Amino acid sequence: MGSYPDQARITAYRCLFEVLENQGYSNLVLKQELSACPLEEKDRAFVTAMVYGTVTRVYTIDALLAPYLKKNLYDMDAPVRTCLRMGAWQVLFAYGVKDYAAVSSTVDLAREVCGKGAEGLVNAVLRRLSEEGKTRLEAIPAKKTDILYSLKSEIAGCFIKWYGREKAVRIMDAYFSVPKVTLRPNRIRVPVVEELIGELERDGIHVSKDPILPEALDLTEQSRDVSVTSAFAEGRFSVQSLSAMLVGIICDPDPDWNILDTCSAPGGKTMHLAELQGDQGHIDALDANEIRLKMVSESAERLGLRSVFTLPYDCTYLNDEKERLLQEYDLVLCDVPCSGLGLLHRKPDIRLSMTYEKMQQLLPIQKSILENASARVRPGGYLVYSTCTVNPHENEEQVDAFIASHPEFECVSFSSLLPESLLLNPRLKEESGRGKMTILPDEEGMDGFFIAKLRRH
Repeated sequence: MGSYPDQARITAYRCLFEVLENQGYSNLVLKQELSACPLEEKDRAFVTAMVYGTVTRVYTIDALLAPYLKKNLYDMDAPVRTCLRMGAWQVLFAYGVKDYAAVSSTVDLAREVCGKGAEGLVNAVLRRLSEEGKTRLEAIPAKKTDILYSLKSEIAGCFIKWYGREKAVRIMDAYFSVPKVTLRPNRIRVPVVEELIGELERDGIHVSKDPILPEALDLTEQSRDVSVTSAFAEGRFSVQSLSAMLVGIICDPDPDWNILDTCSAPGGKTMHLAELQGDQGHIDALDANEIRLKMVSESAERLGLRSVFTLPYDCTYLNDEKERLLQEYDLVLCDVPCSGLGLLHRKPDIRLSMTYEKMQQLLPIQKSILENASARVRPGGYLVYSTCTVNPHENEEQVDAFIASHPEFECVSFSSLLPESLLLNPRLKEESGRGKMTILPDEEGMDGFFIAKLRRH
C-alpha cells in the first residue's frame, strides 16, 4: 500500500491540470489554489516553482518523455499526462529534489488522481527518465531550438527569422531566467523613498534601489506576497516591471496635460502617468473589458488618485465616441494588445497559447487602435505606442506604416529621458534617438518591450 501524496504536490497538480488541460491562466489559478490551501511559505514557494517551471519547460519535457511511452502523450488520459509532466520537471529541472523523492511522490499522486494501473506506468517512465533524462537533455542538438528552449516550432522559427539564429538563441535562453520583481513607489504618498524602504523592511520585505531605474525598488527576497502589506493597502507603492515603467518615463507628461489611455487595464501605466503628473491632470482611461477596467478604478482608489476617469470602450472604434471624451488630448497612449513575446519568462502561459496565426490576427487590431487614437492628438501633442513583444511586425513595422500614411506625425527622440545605464547600450542609444526602441531581454535583464514616441506637427 502506497503513501498519501503531500498537499503541496496535490495543489501543484490541480494548478497544472487547470492550466495545461483547461487553458487556465497560471497566475490566477495559483492565486486561487494557494488562497484556499493553508501551506507553509516553503511549500507555497515550491508549488509556485513547480507550476511555472513545468509550464515553461513543457515542450522540452514532452520531447524527453516521448521515447518511454507506447502511445502519444497527447492521446493519454489528462490526469496521467499531468502527473508525468510535473514528475519530469522535478527529475530534470528542480533544485533540491532527489530523483527517488520526485518519482515516489509522483507515483503516490498518480495513485490518488489517476485511474487504476496508472501508478505503474508513471513509476516505470519516471524511473527511466531519472536514469537517462539528464544525459538526453544535454544531448539535444543545437538545431532543435524549439525543444531546447521549450517553444512551439513556429514561434522558435519566428525568433530566428527576426533576429538571426545566434541572437535568437540568446533571447530565447534569457526567457529561462527568473524575472525580477520591482516596486514603483507612489511619489505622491512617498516623497522620500528611503521611508518606504524602512517601512517595508519592518514588515519583513527586503528591497533595494534598482541599478537601472533608481526610483524603482527591487524585491530581494520573493517569498512574501507584497500585496498583503500595509504599505500596499495604503497605496504607497505598486508592482510594475522596469520596462513598463519606462513607458511612463518616456511619455514625460506635464502636470496639466489631458491624457487618453486607450487600452488601460489593468492600469499600471495609467497610474504611473497620474503619479508623474502629481495627480494634477486629467486622464481618460479606456478599455473594452469592463471587468478588467474595474481594476483600473480600484488601483486609482487605492493610490488616492482623483485624476483618472474610466470608460468602457473598444478603441478599435474610438472615432465613434463623441460624447464623453475630449476632442483632443496632449498625450495619447496606445499600449495595444500584442503577442506578449517579451514576457515569456514572466507569463509562461504565452508559450502554450500564442501561435503565428494569432500574431497575424493582432496586426489589424493594433493598426485600428493606432489609427483611431491618432485623431485625438492635438497639434503639437504626443502619441506613444507600446507593446510587450519583440515581434518587429507588431512594433517598428506598425509604426513605420502609420507614419507613411500620416505625414502629420513624426517620431521624436527620447534619449534624454532614458537612464544613463541604458544609454551605455549603443543600440538603445541609437534607437531612442530615432524615437522607437526595442528592449531585448538578453541585454539588460528587462522584459522585452517596444516603445515609440510620435509628435503631431
